[in-house]
Amino acid sequence: MVTDIKNIWVFKDMVYELTHRELRGKYKGSVLGFLWTYMNPLLQIIVYSFFFSKILRSGIEAFYIYLIVGMFPFNFFTGGVIQGLGSIRYQGDLVKKVYFPRQILPIVSLTVNFVNLLISFAIIYSILLVSGWGINLRIQIWLIPIMVIEYFFALGLALLLSAVEVYFRDIEHIVSVIMMVWMYVTPMFYSIEIIPEQYLKFFYWNPMLYIIGMYQQILYYKVAPDMTYMWKAAGFAAIVVVLGSIVFKVLEKRFAEEL
Repeated sequence: MVTDIKNIWVFKDMVYELTHRELRGKYKGSVLGFLWTYMNPLLQIIVYSFFFSKILRSGIEAFYIYLIVGMFPFNFFTGGVIQGLGSIRYQGDLVKKVYFPRQILPIVSLTVNFVNLLISFAIIYSILLVSGWGINLRIQIWLIPIMVIEYFFALGLALLLSAVEVYFRDIEHIVSVIMMVWMYVTPMFYSIEIIPEQYLKFFYWNPMLYIIGMYQQILYYKVAPDMTYMWKAAGFAAIVVVLGSIVFKVLEKRFAEEL
């Protein structure tokens, strides 16, 4: 694994160029440019806010803010994993013709989505300020380790799934369904306090509960993140990125034959 990290570092310019190309190509010829990236989640937030605050009545104060601070990070996670999942197969010609660490392809897909997440904070902070909800400036620095943890957790899944997808193409459709379910079992539309105690032990096995929970603590509740959440999220991320790297390394030997 250390060797793989060194190889990727040697090709860091390639990561930059591919990421830049993906970002530029994604919005080339588009009148609104990168704003289209945020139209879908903003429309989702409007619909969910109306449904859960007016119809189901979640009881959460300023529900739209509670939703916004969780939805944008979760969309980065789902978008990065799903796009990273297909990165090897969709770049099959490149994989077969040019030598480079294959891990670069899921890394690029994830990094493109991570850049979008960083830009989305302009929207998040603007809404927090305009709404009068406010920002606790002293604790914003905690967002850095949280975003790093989320990035590596998503990277581990992207590495694992992109390698498996070369051999088993249906995994893309399966993961799309899983991500939809995952969104609803992560407390973004409701508070963890309403979950019946007998089910809590299952929810606590959800790594995104801790990651999204820390975004909510900083941006919605305006308190420093719970260190228990931090260590559990970091532990899940470490396990997944190591597992994903191992599976990727084993399966990449036959990528050229399978593509």
